[in-house]
Amino acid sequence: MFRKITSNRPPDTTVWTAFYREFGKYADGSAHRTKRFLETRPRTVFVAMILSILGSVGCFLFLPKEKSKKDSPNLFVQQPLMDGMGGIVTTVSTLKELLEIRTVLDGLIEKDSLDSSDSLLMENAIDRMQVLEKRLSEANKPHNSP
Repeated sequence: MFRKITSNRPPDTTVWTAFYREFGKYADGSAHRTKRFLETRPRTVFVAMILSILGSVGCFLFLPKEKSKKDSPNLFVQQPLMDGMGGIVTTVSTLKELLEIRTVLDGLIEKDSLDSSDSLLMENAIDRMQVLEKRLSEANKPHNSP
């Protein structure tokens, strides 16, 4: 079932050596041109670095920052995205369970008469729905991150 795979490739040939053999002349040429440019124009490179630093500081200080909206109606959808993949998966599974409970409740509401098992099922579904909604509302409160 598990057989050792044999290969007839030379032991000194690796992916990197084959890649370098194929594209090495381009990498060496660009490294040589870059080194020559940096050696012949050091003042230009220095000025470009200083200007990029000043531009970055200027953007940080003078560009307006986005204001957070406290009363945003999309906060319910936006906040789980900020919590990472685990938060997204938890929120999606909770919403899926809420939709399943809602379909069960809609099916019970459409009935003409309910017996005791239907009433008990409806009570449990409503209680579970309240717990899930409370969990979602707690998860969507704004977080104070350092």
